[in-house]
Amino acid sequence: MILTIYDRFKIRKVEYFSNFQLSLGYDQFGSTFSFSFYFDPNNPDHKELACVTHYHTCTVQHNDEILMRGFALSQGFTYNPEKQLATISGYSTPGILEDCVIPPDLYPLQSDGVSLFNIAEKLTQPWKLKYGLNVVVDPSVADRVNKPFKKITASEGSTIASFLAEMAQQKRVIVSHNEKGELLLTEAKTTGAPLIEFDFTQGLIPGTDFQMSFDGQGMHSHIYVMGQASPDGGNAREAMVMNPYCPIVYRPTVVSQSSGDDIDSNEVAMRALASELEGLTLKIETDRWIVDGKIIKPNNIITIIAPELYIYKKATWFIRSIDFTGDAEKTTATLNCVIPEVVNGKYPVSIFQGINMHA
Repeated sequence: MILTIYDRFKIRKVEYFSNFQLSLGYDQFGSTFSFSFYFDPNNPDHKELACVTHYHTCTVQHNDEILMRGFALSQGFTYNPEKQLATISGYSTPGILEDCVIPPDLYPLQSDGVSLFNIAEKLTQPWKLKYGLNVVVDPSVADRVNKPFKKITASEGSTIASFLAEMAQQKRVIVSHNEKGELLLTEAKTTGAPLIEFDFTQGLIPGTDFQMSFDGQGMHSHIYVMGQASPDGGNAREAMVMNPYCPIVYRPTVVSQSSGDDIDSNEVAMRALASELEGLTLKIETDRWIVDGKIIKPNNIITIIAPELYIYKKATWFIRSIDFTGDAEKTTATLNCVIPEVVNGKYPVSIFQGINMHA
């Protein structure tokens, strides 16, 4: 890994460090990084690249491939008789939208007949020219991104990220980012050939650790949506969806839908179900970063058969994020996976269905 800092005067690289952490995420505004290195307070290059309060722009790359572009956000220094490491951490450029509230110069907070693309362009404008925070639209969601809302209203004090995510969710669009530090409006890749196929029945892959967990407390058998009638007339809205991962015990929950949502109640119910399905996770730790000559990245699928993990039939999982860590002795990659229905908006079939006499 190489961290390159652009300090407005000179390009400086950190190629020798003790350890690092890099987390590449998919359905989030930014990936994050943290590097530790031996800081020499008398070295001008060290003083500049670790300059506190300057929020230098930077890139993280591996084998000449840029993995993220963003800001060096925070620094940490320690002094005691033994030489200590300094740290530099940061995130992708769109991460700044999670920290910033919609400023008054971007008001009004209410608009009629504008699209998600219009909203994203307006709210990212202050960072577009200076930091390259462009809005990129995946062709697969272009129609949805450019379809106007009837009316949108942001709450005073809302962060830019939370408002954009809320609006994108209503259009079944995922807000992500790319390696260039641009905001990406897209949808998940949950079909096609798997990036990796794991089959425990054919022997465990060396040097790899697997963990599957199911949060039963967070699951509900029936998800009801209740909403008031629209001010311009019509009936009160109501919908229900059943969770196939809670098929036996009656565990109902109710979700409220405000009259201002630009979506129907069934869509609200499916969003609530997708949120609950995040409680089923698969974590894979491996010392292998490269597949088919390229570093492993999120927004890919894997398949797995693993009776030891209570996965008796081949199941497809979506790589939502990857944590890369390393030091002088070893490197690891941790794949954090969810079932595809968490991100693709489709109704799931339980991966556990039919594996015992009661299912």
